[in-house]
Amino acid sequence: MFFSAGKIFWIIAQPLNLALILLLLATLLLWSRWRRLGVWLTSLVALTLLSVAVLPIGHWLLTPLARQFAPYDIAAHANESAPAGIILLSGAAINLAVSHQVGHTVPGHAAGRMVEYLRLAKVYPKARLLICGGNRGPGAPEATMIADYLISQGIARDRLLVEDRSVDTFENAVFGRALAKPQTDERWLLVTSAWHMPRAMGVFRTQGWPVVAAPAMRQHTIGTLGFKLSSRMRLTNKALHEYMGLLAYWLKGRSETLWPTPVG
Repeated sequence: MFFSAGKIFWIIAQPLNLALILLLLATLLLWSRWRRLGVWLTSLVALTLLSVAVLPIGHWLLTPLARQFAPYDIAAHANESAPAGIILLSGAAINLAVSHQVGHTVPGHAAGRMVEYLRLAKVYPKARLLICGGNRGPGAPEATMIADYLISQGIARDRLLVEDRSVDTFENAVFGRALAKPQTDERWLLVTSAWHMPRAMGVFRTQGWPVVAAPAMRQHTIGTLGFKLSSRMRLTNKALHEYMGLLAYWLKGRSETLWPTPVG
């Protein structure tokens, strides 16, 4: 219910859809006795879209998320015991629709997660490998397709734990923990995109699983001026979706804190 409600809300609330709804409302107002209000609303929407296109607002919003947890430094942990396991949150690590069409795994826009995961899997050859992700199209679930890809890259099949039921970050943690059954003295690494790491860490900690962050794709900069409405709107959508997710998970009790920090 929470997942479905969140999806419906986001369809309406994401900036481009919301802008269209407001423009339709403004058009109705322009043809009514509230014409002046319609003019103001049209102007507001137009200026907002222009600001998103010209200013790197998406970069500004994503940067605090992406920089909240530092990349995992293997050398800094050289004197510690090797992690018992490594967790991958699949997200858009593969392009699920295209992968089903062509019959093999095709990287998605969050493929950096798989790159980091594969790197850590080879550095720690005895670690168990948990892949979480039940998103599916007409074919196999996302986690299953990622597992097949990792095997093709030389990862032993018996290292893999495939959790293929979860559809959001909360279920990643709940179903993943039930499958992996981590011991209290074990250290597990968590791999996901850097901008997604704060929410993921909050959820895993609330489930009593004190994982260590190993974020991928941290390359968010201040950005420059330009005129790129499409690409900058995508970044803005991503950032706003993540901030809303943090708020919703905190209000729902899925995360104990609104803004998870490196020190839990």
